[in-house]
Amino acid sequence: MALGKNDQKIYVIPSKKMVVVRMGEVANPENPTFALSGFDNELWKKINALYE
Repeated sequence: MALGKNDQKIYVIPSKKMVVVRMGEVANPENPTFALSGFDNELWKKINALYE
């Protein structure tokens, strides 16, 4: 995982043979947490649903 400015992220998931890149502005400008955010929770729900 890599974290960048404005909530930009890169995830490398070898077990799923997947790379996810999030670009753009901060996911939640009113509460800019530059670690786990609502984006991350939704992302992992969707990724896990693909492999269930």
